[in-house]
Amino acid sequence: MTVWKCLQGALGVVGIVACTAHVHAASPWSLIGNPAHYVLDGGGDVQSERGASLTVYATPEADTRFGGGTAVIDATPYREKRVRLTGRISTQAVSDTAGIWLRADAASGRVAFANSERNPVTGNAADVVRQVEIYVPAVAERLLVGPLLIGKGRMSVRELRLEQAPPSPDDGVPPARIVEDAVRHVRAQALYADRIDWDRTQADIASRVQRVHTADAAYDLIRSLLAQLGDRHSGVLPPSDVRRSATEGVPSFVPRVEVRERVGIVAVPGFSGTEQAASLEFARDLATAIADRAASASCGWIVDLRGNSGGNMWPMLSGLHPLLGDATVGYMRDRDGRQKAWRIAPPGVTAPDLSAVPVVVVTGAQTASSGEAVAVAFRGRAHTRSMGQATMGVSTGNQLFPVPGGGALKLTTTRFVDRTGHAYGGALAPDEEASEADAVARAVQSLAGCPG
Repeated sequence: MTVWKCLQGALGVVGIVACTAHVHAASPWSLIGNPAHYVLDGGGDVQSERGASLTVYATPEADTRFGGGTAVIDATPYREKRVRLTGRISTQAVSDTAGIWLRADAASGRVAFANSERNPVTGNAADVVRQVEIYVPAVAERLLVGPLLIGKGRMSVRELRLEQAPPSPDDGVPPARIVEDAVRHVRAQALYADRIDWDRTQADIASRVQRVHTADAAYDLIRSLLAQLGDRHSGVLPPSDVRRSATEGVPSFVPRVEVRERVGIVAVPGFSGTEQAASLEFARDLATAIADRAASASCGWIVDLRGNSGGNMWPMLSGLHPLLGDATVGYMRDRDGRQKAWRIAPPGVTAPDLSAVPVVVVTGAQTASSGEAVAVAFRGRAHTRSMGQATMGVSTGNQLFPVPGGGALKLTTTRFVDRTGHAYGGALAPDEEASEADAVARAVQSLAGCPG
């Protein structure tokens, strides 16, 4: 978002003027934005126990851009520590978003930045907690904090407090080490590493890494490298996300299994995380639901993947074991042509063998990643066809490579290959096009009315 980039990119106290139109002389808080269009009220000390209480609102003349506030704080007590900015946000008729932001500047410019853009508050909301964190490098001279309102409406933030946060494993890790490890993995393993001009790119990275002072900034630099791969699937996980993946297992929605006109319909959600007990429970629940309705679904099954944006493919495939059976249903193929077969673990429940019954796989534009892997697993299966819309187009496999400090590189290293040997990598087109709204109904109609 342009406004957040303005706050991120402005360098030093002088640079704030690029985003600031007016300063209140009697207050430590300064208005960000056009004073004819936005008003900043309130005050307080974000370093105190009570924190600051501020209100930002748009005037009738507001041009739907942005307004907010900023306070400048000496960074000396926070150097080489992690800090957190927390606030309770309420909004009234906010047309776009409201949030908070936190930045650290050195003499050379910005050295750390975070905002709540990914969790915006909009419309009418009451007392919504938002927090952001940064690691303050040793070179930091000042911290900048504040609220931001984008568009029209009114926002208030109370108990806006800046405090020291628990350290992250990557705090203080030399960012150059993180970048160096990531570059090595990308060159050696990435599926599309040959798309990168490595001489030019490594010279650019060597120049840019000198201005990188935190792990978060290192991750941003790595993301710019990954963007050159063009796979739309690779990424970087900070330590908190790595821990979350290992300790959680959560479906994007509760799996839905029903029967219409003697046709079974199973809506398969994405599944995030790798925690073993949660993964096994998900697979067992899905397989059991299919088994419980198998006798009523005598005309076949629909596997609905329209809402499946990916995650961990193995619990999904295990839960669909009654429909897939024990056959090898797919492969991962790396850039050198080496293949590894998909081994589906039976979920450990009593279920009929439905591996030969008719199946229609329904896909949509949001079917992605491991959702596409499930669709691939049914390609080449007897009595199976697909319907709906083409998938998102990231039918590729990712592998995690640890980087110093506890983070990880999520790197696309393989293409999906179906049981017939056909390799993918892009979007999966259905055998029969249908609107996403109508696809399931049409699939039911195509299967219903079977003999018996």
